Amino acid sequence: MSSQPQPQPPPTLTSLLTHLLPHTTLLHAPSPSSPSAHLTSTISSLQLHPTLEAALHLANADLPSAHFLVRHMQAAPAVEGMLLHAILHRCEGDFANARAWLGDVGDVCAGWVAKKKGVERLGEDMMGRVKLEGEERGLLGFVYGEGSEDGGERLVDDVEGFRERCKGRKGREGEKEEDEIEGRIRRELEMVVEWCRGKFGDGRWVDASSAWVRHGDEVRQVAEDMVSGNKGFRKF
Repeated sequence: MSSQPQPQPPPTLTSLLTHLLPHTTLLHAPSPSSPSAHLTSTISSLQLHPTLEAALHLANADLPSAHFLVRHMQAAPAVEGMLLHAILHRCEGDFANARAWLGDVGDVCAGWVAKKKGVERLGEDMMGRVKLEGEERGLLGFVYGEGSEDGGERLVDDVEGFRERCKGRKGREGEKEEDEIEGRIRRELEMVVEWCRGKFGDGRWVDASSAWVRHGDEVRQVAEDMVSGNKGFRKF
């Protein structure tokens, strides 16, 4: 008598990250065919906090889905969305914007309004929402290592430099450097997820409206109209 196939457990943040991260290659801009379409809907159906959903979309090389989410998290206290925005632009090859977003994250984590460092400080309540409870380091120190708050900018420099050097290379030349940078990118994404999981949890956020930093009527309307996965309307 043949044994019946065992049902697969439902996907989780951990299972998707374990599946995706070892194969994540964001050193080069992904082609439109790179994302796994069925994983896009699976990721959305989990209804995670938008930063975690965006990180999984990036791991799946699905830049449009990630961009939809991060473009609504563009100011304090949403430093996680701002950092993911920098990572996304670096992957696209828009290095100037990647550096600009990293600069904004650095300003906010240091207690300043983005682009107003030395001029306008954030209030204590806002800074409380920027930090991860129980963690002395800010987001950049957590992701790139204590004393390495400029690690994100160095990674942008290294990705940009590698792409420039690749233009004249043939075959397997530069493979060791490529593997090293890819490893750093995976580690970066892994640490962003770890921070976001600690701050927001890995449960459902059916009402994710509190995650948005709203800039105007257009952003509010898009958020209200968004349909996520196959679970019906999700409130943003």
